[in-house]
Amino acid sequence: MPAANDDTLTKVSSEAATELVQSFYPALQSNRDAIGSFYLPTPTTILFNGNPVADGSAVQDIFVNQMPAAHYEVQSFDCQIINRAYPTTTAAGVKPPAQMTVKDMSVLVIVSGHVRYGESRDQPQRGFSETFVLVPNPSSDRAKRRKEWLIQSQNFRLVV
Repeated sequence: MPAANDDTLTKVSSEAATELVQSFYPALQSNRDAIGSFYLPTPTTILFNGNPVADGSAVQDIFVNQMPAAHYEVQSFDCQIINRAYPTTTAAGVKPPAQMTVKDMSVLVIVSGHVRYGESRDQPQRGFSETFVLVPNPSSDRAKRRKEWLIQSQNFRLVV
C-alpha cells in the first residue's frame, strides 16, 4: 500500500465515524431489525453496562425483543486511527500489503450523548458514553448497499 498522507487518513476515519453515527443510532430508534448488519460476523467484544453480549445478532435480539422504544441524541463524537494497516480478510484470505488501500485500517470511535427510553417525551434523559472499534467490511460493496465499516468492539455505558 502506498503511504497515505495524514490528511487522507484523517478524512477516511472521520467519514467512517460519521457514517456510523448517522446510521447506527437511527437504526436503534426505528430500524431495529437491521442492527445485526452493523457488526462483524466473526467474534466480537460487546459490553452493555459491563454485561457481555455474544454478537451483533444478540444485540439485535435485545433491541427487538427486550428494549423499550429509545430516542438517542448524540452530543459529540470523535475518532482515532488505531491501526493504519489493519489485516483485512477477504474470501481469498488476508489481503497482501500490496493490495491494501487507505480504508484498510481500524478506527476507534467515541460517542457521547443522551438517551430516553420509552415512548413518552416526558421520560427522563440519561447520559451515555459509547466506544466502538470499526474495521473494514471484507464484503463491502457500495452497489449492493453493504456497509464499508463494521463494529468489531463496542462498550456502552449509561453515565447518569
